[in-house]
Amino acid sequence: MARKKSKGTDLEVFSGREASRNLAIFEILANSDPQTIPQLQKQICKRKELSGTYYASISKRIHCLEETGYIRQAKPATEGTKAATYELRIKAYLATFLKYSSIEDLLSQVIDAQAAMILLALINAAPPDKEN
Repeated sequence: MARKKSKGTDLEVFSGREASRNLAIFEILANSDPQTIPQLQKQICKRKELSGTYYASISKRIHCLEETGYIRQAKPATEGTKAATYELRIKAYLATFLKYSSIEDLLSQVIDAQAAMILLALINAAPPDKEN
């Protein structure tokens, strides 16, 4: 039986073994103030499918997502606070939007001015052409 594809764009951050944890982290941070890793773990463990998730797994996910530019430290750890808090970057909001939205749906609803702004942003974000 063929696996049903999602409506949105397939992104590496939402594929593989860590997809469900990454999505949970994105959803929690999108709907709350910046969180520490223990706060995130508590929220993630409330989800039935992720109930046995270890602190080390969340910590590893946070550091990988920070390294790839999806989240950032909102407030670094200090002597008084002990734990850093994390928040989403715009790139994470974009990835989540693309996960749940198809390009076809987007193109069917945008007007020319919006399409031009999207195209310009994509061109500016594209890696430089190596042939020049």
